[in-house]
Amino acid sequence: MPKRIIHRSEYQNAVDINNNIIKQNPQYYKRRQAICEHPFSSIKRHWGYTHTLLKGLQKVNGEMNLIMFCYNFMRTKNILRFEKTLQTIKNWQPDYTKVLGPFKKEQI
Repeated sequence: MPKRIIHRSEYQNAVDINNNIIKQNPQYYKRRQAICEHPFSSIKRHWGYTHTLLKGLQKVNGEMNLIMFCYNFMRTKNILRFEKTLQTIKNWQPDYTKVLGPFKKEQI
């Protein structure tokens, strides 16, 4: 006589809690979809980045930083249009004292 075996994930309680929160607050989930998940779906579907090319946390972080920089640049270019984006880059005057704050001026 065959037996039926049901497997339950060790994280099933967390999944159930999350599903209940989504059911109680669908507007929060819709907002999250619109704000947080849009970049990842665009990168995955429109640009074809379905997996990373490198291995190792540091390398993958570098790869993702580069991909996100490109995504943000393309979004900026599409919103401001190319001419205004180029003009903004040409007129940009960075304040390196904020970035290099812990270093003394003699070291720079």
